Amino acid sequence: MKSKYTPLVKLKKRDLDHAERDLVSANSTLTLASIALDNAYLLLQSLGLPTSGTVSEFTQSQILIQAQHYEIEQCALNLAKAQQNLSQMQQRFKNAMIEYEKFKYLELQETQAHSVKIKKEEAKMLDEIGVMIYKSEPL
Repeated sequence: MKSKYTPLVKLKKRDLDHAERDLVSANSTLTLASIALDNAYLLLQSLGLPTSGTVSEFTQSQILIQAQHYEIEQCALNLAKAQQNLSQMQQRFKNAMIEYEKFKYLELQETQAHSVKIKKEEAKMLDEIGVMIYKSEPL
């Protein structure tokens, strides 16, 4: 049976599905940012200062290390943004779930009320039929 809440339930379900997809996407973005930061740290550890060679090699090595530090800072910023985005998506998903459950409950309540109303009408009709049959029987 369709109720007046059925279209709203469908709309809230669609919103919930969108929020869930966004949450999964934010979670994967966070994972990728975390992996990128770990890789940046590993690359920094693999870089070393030369123990012998020219000054230009030493300068190039320092520039590479500085660039890697900058890369680590960027990865850390991306990770922080991803964590903030994940938090927002979790809140959005939670709110969408609450809205969906609320309208689903209202739809269920309306359906149950309609069912009770129909049962009462059926009982009333059966009583009328019983009275009509009783009156039509000869005594």
